[in-house]
Amino acid sequence: MRKRISIFILCAAAALACAASAFAAPAQVILIRHAEKQEYGNQLSEKGFKRADALVWFFQSVPAVTRYGTPVAIYATAPKNEDSSIRSIQTVAPLARTLNIAIDTGFTRGQAHKLVKDIMESPRYTGRMVLISWQHGHIPDIIRELAEYSPYGPAAEISFPVEWPDARYDRAWIVDLYRGRIASFKDVPQRLLPGDSTY
Repeated sequence: MRKRISIFILCAAAALACAASAFAAPAQVILIRHAEKQEYGNQLSEKGFKRADALVWFFQSVPAVTRYGTPVAIYATAPKNEDSSIRSIQTVAPLARTLNIAIDTGFTRGQAHKLVKDIMESPRYTGRMVLISWQHGHIPDIIRELAEYSPYGPAAEISFPVEWPDARYDRAWIVDLYRGRIASFKDVPQRLLPGDSTY
């Protein structure tokens, strides 16, 4: 009898563990475009570096992006070669230094599927916020991958942008998740520098 009870307890514990791991996903993913760029070259402009510095305050103080605390992880686009853009990395470097987080540069801009898989399957991120700094043309790909990732059902009926406006550097796209599925999407202004949009 005791043996049967022990087996039952072990099976129940295993089932609970599997259920917990099944929903091990971030509570929120926030995507930003790299900050303003130079006319030529692969780095940020002077204004871009000012935005990068201001993002430290933004991700520590603005309620819209601190619902789940400061980022538990920061991803930025990996340069494909020595001449490729490092702007995504430069954009979040001040924040990463402040939070003492290593920037994950394990994925290039076209690897949205692998990036999302890495984020959604990391138990370390469960219930927390993950920040992604990326090249704007590929940010909608990440949103689509997040919407399609969940094996537990489709995302809610939410309209997602099909592109990031080419001239905008001052937004944060906020994706809220529930049990691995997209529950809501918000496009939030940063309001950090003169000329930034206010809504």
